[in-house]
Amino acid sequence: MKRYSIPLLLLLSLNGVFGDVTIAVPAVSTTDYGYVGTIINIDVRVSNGSGHVFIDTLPVTEMDMQSSARIAAKVAFDVCNKNQRDYDVYYIIRSKVPIIGGPSAGGALCVATVAQLNNWSINRDVMMTGMIYPDGGIGPVGGILEKLKAAKMSGARRFLIPYGERYITVEDPYIEGGNITVDVVEYGRKLGIEVVEVKSIYDAIYYFTNYTLVEENYTPNPVLEALYRRKMKGLADRILKLARNNYHYVKDKLERDPSTKLSYLLERNLKRRLEGAGENLEVAEKLYSQGNYYSATSKAFGAIIDLEFINSTLNYMESRDKRGYLKDYLVNIQEDIKNKKEVIKNKKLKKDNFEYILASKSRIYEGEDLLDRAWREYYNNNPLSAIEYASYGKWRGESALWWLGLSNGKGEVVEECQLMPLAQKYLDNAEVVVLYSSMVLPEVGPIEDAEEKLEKAREYYEKGEYLLSIGESIDAYVYATTPLNFNTDIEYLRERAEKRINKVMGRYGYLPISAMGYYEYANSFNDSFYRALYYKYSTAYAQMDMDILQEIDHSCREQGSTFIPGNVSVSPGTKPVEREVSHPTLYPVVYLLVGLLSGVLIGYFIRRDNS
Repeated sequence: MKRYSIPLLLLLSLNGVFGDVTIAVPAVSTTDYGYVGTIINIDVRVSNGSGHVFIDTLPVTEMDMQSSARIAAKVAFDVCNKNQRDYDVYYIIRSKVPIIGGPSAGGALCVATVAQLNNWSINRDVMMTGMIYPDGGIGPVGGILEKLKAAKMSGARRFLIPYGERYITVEDPYIEGGNITVDVVEYGRKLGIEVVEVKSIYDAIYYFTNYTLVEENYTPNPVLEALYRRKMKGLADRILKLARNNYHYVKDKLERDPSTKLSYLLERNLKRRLEGAGENLEVAEKLYSQGNYYSATSKAFGAIIDLEFINSTLNYMESRDKRGYLKDYLVNIQEDIKNKKEVIKNKKLKKDNFEYILASKSRIYEGEDLLDRAWREYYNNNPLSAIEYASYGKWRGESALWWLGLSNGKGEVVEECQLMPLAQKYLDNAEVVVLYSSMVLPEVGPIEDAEEKLEKAREYYEKGEYLLSIGESIDAYVYATTPLNFNTDIEYLRERAEKRINKVMGRYGYLPISAMGYYEYANSFNDSFYRALYYKYSTAYAQMDMDILQEIDHSCREQGSTFIPGNVSVSPGTKPVEREVSHPTLYPVVYLLVGLLSGVLIGYFIRRDNS
């Protein structure tokens, strides 16, 4: 058998199996005495294939790592500007003890995959912990101190942690109900190991490989930026005019109607709502004058909802048959939403309008849900609550057609089933992040919202509404991750969103209207949480645009067109290195030569055995 070892290995190389990269990853294992750190070894192997990601764990982890591995692989191919559909990735994970899996190994998996794709070696004295976000960001994890100890015991000299987790709070078992704050950097210094915070996969790659992998910066596209402003200005003009007219009408009506029809508390509440609507309208006017048309529209929309509630409440109070009026009010909104839903349903999904259809669908379905709540309040004999939900539902439905009207509707028709694989990936990603976040922050409001959004994403996926499922998965992901690290450098989040927007425009020539709207909206906040929230929304939607466009282009490539990747630059680190980035275009030539050599060797051994 030994005489066949060389030819067989050469034959294996014909399948494009590259040499493995092994990376040591700190993890947490549960014991009778609590959590302890441990080290797991992960082998990463990439071969020519068709876009599959395989994972083999032993022992089986307590949380599913498959989704985290898929995200890691996707990000690795994105940052290397290689088409993942041409490869298969294998992750072989081995541990001596049962470990808690989940997302904390995602960053390390991604680093190892990048190293494997570029034929780079891994610095063995570096370890890291941190989940990987689809945009390449490194997210927070737990058990950092336990993992730090394990890394030190395994000989690591540098330990990478997610940015924002330098100071962590841990329970003090000797103080009842007491917690202490630990400076992880200082703690590591006492152990003799350097702790470094990293914001993105690009930071981590450098420490592991001594290479600086730099994503090409795309410059803003003035033509598409002008198109965005033109679309948003046109929408803002309409909505501001509507809000102004409604405000003056409702203000006159509230002042004209005798207050004897209203209780003191109700009259006070309606006047406060009117005052709030007026303030929102003033803010909207100011934002409009500054050229922030999306933000102006959002503020004006909030005013319209308040005005609708005031007007409908006054009509209800004036009606002799109050319950009959309210029923007719809900029925009319229900019929209107039904008709609008049919219009949206008949709109063909195309390459250049999927964002507008997603926006319109999400709004019409939200309007439908709000109306369902209104009906429940109606039957529970809570008329003002019913009007509250119905007012919002009515205008949510109206806004669905506003967004649909922004689309020009040109381009090739896309079958929604083409988005099913992508929707599954987004859903898997959201499930992992929401599960992790619910364990860390179980009673935080945004986490509960994330769980509701995740359930909606599942429902839409099962119904074949894959575009909506992607949108709800993004909602779940953003709501789940923002509370974990909303104190992250806001400027970094802003720059990341801006880079993603420019990349969509520069690489694909596509207008990322939602991402640009969220980016603009984030800039209108002073509160760090909401700025972080909407910058993350902006980044997520820009990434969604690229993912969907790639998914659509994949169908075109199957029909004969060519995939054109973007550019990436690689620079060596401070230490002298002689390694080079591998060139995928050379692989077919190498495989051909190896195949010819294999054939000669096999023929030689067969002839020798037969002689």
